[in-house]
Amino acid sequence: MVPDVLVQNNYLACSINVKAEIVVPLFLNGNNIGQIDIDSNTINPFTKADESFLEFVCTQLSKIL
Repeated sequence: MVPDVLVQNNYLACSINVKAEIVVPLFLNGNNIGQIDIDSNTINPFTKADESFLEFVCTQLSKIL
């Protein structure tokens, strides 16, 4: 979770409008096969609950793949 991409000196944005980002990896059999990546045009929009929900979604996806 990156609440403010402007304070990260190594952040590479996909758009100049991105202010924050959350990325949660998707694992299958211990291998990273992708991720859910959400950008926001607002600084610090993501919560721990958002992170937990996305982790839950990735876990459920890995069970059906």
